[in-house]
Amino acid sequence: MSDPLIICVCDYWRRCHYHNRPNREAGDSCPKLKLLRRLRIHVDAINGNYYLREFLHQKVLAQSLRHTNGVQLVWLQFEEPEKDTIDYRFADMLAHTLWEHIEVEHLMSWLSTLGGGFSALGEQFERCAETAGKISLQQLKIGLRLGDPFLQTRCKLYFSISLIQRGQLRAAKHLIRKQYDFARRNVEKDVRLVRMCLGIWQRLSYEYEQRRMRKRRN
Repeated sequence: MSDPLIICVCDYWRRCHYHNRPNREAGDSCPKLKLLRRLRIHVDAINGNYYLREFLHQKVLAQSLRHTNGVQLVWLQFEEPEKDTIDYRFADMLAHTLWEHIEVEHLMSWLSTLGGGFSALGEQFERCAETAGKISLQQLKIGLRLGDPFLQTRCKLYFSISLIQRGQLRAAKHLIRKQYDFARRNVEKDVRLVRMCLGIWQRLSYEYEQRRMRKRRN
């Protein structure tokens, strides 16, 4: 089996990065290489990346250069482009994504304020506790859209508070335990999440104690 076509990319700073080099990993930098029959191509960095991809993936092209022209090494000399190319389509996509995240964060702030108010009223009125739970579920949908597992966990903990206020202690217990397991596995990233779980668990324990006391009186 013949040796693969070696590709060398020489960047702006004259650093050489080799691909398909025997006994070397792709992207290795080393200025020394034995004398080989080479094809030197001077190209700007933008088009040079397309050249590199074609040389690496087009096996027929590589074999043709080796067997027909006797080329053992393709030397891509990258040069700075005369004019930078702006990808307007990608820029529009990025701007849309950033704007969407900004709007979602703004919406989350409003929902957090609204949910906190209903949660406070939920201590006295079950209907308000139910509304606070619905707001938490809406926040959870946003967390799922953003793909943020920590935000999702916080929303589930908010919902567990609503469950506690409505007397659904067993469901709240299982929900808090699952979020606590996640928080412990990621305690280095968000220690506040663990404290939040412990605080809500204390509230749950208090409600269980109050329920036991009421049963004893009856």
